Amino acid sequence: MKTISRIILLIVIALSFNACTHNNGDIGDLFGTWKLETITIDGEKDSSYQDNVLWKFQASVINMVRANDTTHDRYESWGTWSYANDDTQILLNFTHTDNDNPNQGSNKYSPLPETYLPKARISTLNIVELNGKKMTLIYRADNGKEYIYYFKKWA
Repeated sequence: MKTISRIILLIVIALSFNACTHNNGDIGDLFGTWKLETITIDGEKDSSYQDNVLWKFQASVINMVRANDTTHDRYESWGTWSYANDDTQILLNFTHTDNDNPNQGSNKYSPLPETYLPKARISTLNIVELNGKKMTLIYRADNGKEYIYYFKKWA
């Protein structure tokens, strides 16, 4: 009985070393969860930002999450992303729909309001810095305002 238990344990250990942790979605430095630490608008820190948003990247999907530590509420939105212009830009696509959300711009498929990104559009963000620990992105809105997003790798 001990021998069978040891064999099963060895098989489980061997399989865990071969397990896929990125589910076929490893995209380099961008992969994983990023904590949005600060937003600046035209060079001024956005004092209304509550330091509670995460951006999660895997394969071509972006998931934005707002968490409230006090009430434990969680709100998520979904889109897709891609690199552009020789990987110096990220395109965020929030034009998706599904059977329950047939209109573009639904809350499920829109960027979180605190990001100031437009609904039902593809937005271009310039990459200033992207490495395994930090990410800085710039978005220039149609109204001329410049938003800079400062991220720290979360997981």
